Amino acid sequence: MIYQAQPNQEIPRHLLLLADENPQLIDRYLPLSQVYLFTDEDQILGICLLQITGQAGEIVNIAVEPAHQGQGIGKALLNHMKEIAHQQGLQRLVIKTGNSEISQMALYQQQGFDLVAVNYNYFLENYPEPIWANRIQCKHQLVFEFIL
Repeated sequence: MIYQAQPNQEIPRHLLLLADENPQLIDRYLPLSQVYLFTDEDQILGICLLQITGQAGEIVNIAVEPAHQGQGIGKALLNHMKEIAHQQGLQRLVIKTGNSEISQMALYQQQGFDLVAVNYNYFLENYPEPIWANRIQCKHQLVFEFIL
């Protein structure tokens, strides 16, 4: 089940840190975000944060418990975000990831998101420590967009 978290509900920060290793950035965007949780038998297995600016929504963080990855939870969260964005009258949905996050790039494109921009050196300039995934240094931020 996916539901929107209540304003005073405790948010599983360990999930947020899976998708964004910079706690200071999380602290900046979390209060500005709608928080959606994926649960199974009252256990939180996934999280997705949505920010709305004008006619666009941005998924600023999406993560799934490592033991439950590859089971369709990320796909379910993305589809739910598309429904929420449509219900809120948005025209497009944006999601960003690092150049070394191969499985995320594949998932977003499989769900109809198109690569529309690259923010070069984003991770080099905004994160104090180097980030590595799939034996590739994460340097650039890739911007994907879904037109509603």
